[in-house]
Amino acid sequence: MLVFVDESYSPEGAPNAKTTFAAAVVSAKGYRDLERDLYKLRRHFFKNPDPYAVEFKGRLLLSERAIEMPKNREFIRQLIFLCKEHEVTPFAVVQDGSITLASQSDYLPNLYRGVLWRVHTLLEEKYPDQIATMFFDSIEHETNKRVAVSFTNFMVRHFHGTHYANVLPTPFFCDSMVTPPMQIADVVAYCVNQRYIGRRGHLEEFFQGFRTLTHNHQDPDRNLLLWGIQQIPPERLGVGRVEEDMTEPQQEIPMGEK
Repeated sequence: MLVFVDESYSPEGAPNAKTTFAAAVVSAKGYRDLERDLYKLRRHFFKNPDPYAVEFKGRLLLSERAIEMPKNREFIRQLIFLCKEHEVTPFAVVQDGSITLASQSDYLPNLYRGVLWRVHTLLEEKYPDQIATMFFDSIEHETNKRVAVSFTNFMVRHFHGTHYANVLPTPFFCDSMVTPPMQIADVVAYCVNQRYIGRRGHLEEFFQGFRTLTHNHQDPDRNLLLWGIQQIPPERLGVGRVEEDMTEPQQEIPMGEK
């Protein structure tokens, strides 16, 4: 399984600021068919034969101004339909305020961990014979390197990371312009982030559409219900701790669904 991760965050100092990490989980076997249909969708709506000339992004389609355009709303409806048809599973994890990214610390922040936990449970329950490969939006070499170090530290040193045997411990990076599933993750991240900030209206239709496609994990023995789209508490550990300093298992405590 291929997992594409992107983020959306509020401007510094914005009221009720949120940060959201979202993932689009795609079957490697069905990737080519999904990419073909996304190309047809873009060509139909944007009237451009070049598949890489137009990158669909959440803020360009779902901002308060852009969402008033019927064309943009219909594009998102068709995008959600294609995700359902190709069994793309979206996840999104939200926190209050702005967070320190993995590129700024050797410690992997909880938003990354929250996405990993959900990917892990999805594969355990629905695709037990599959391995997940994580893709992040490429920025530049040094930033990518820091993200990779933080990610790998968590996967090989932390209690939970070492138990995610169905996730490759090495992340990969790609250019969102030429990677349509990364653009899906961008749209999901923006949609969910705006909804948790407090927007409703037309946005609610698309938030609910993506929510119907996610995977929720229930563990009665632990009295646990892990929503695929969910707000989680702030970091409980000081940023900057390295994974090998962890002396006991720690995991997010899910908050109620919104």
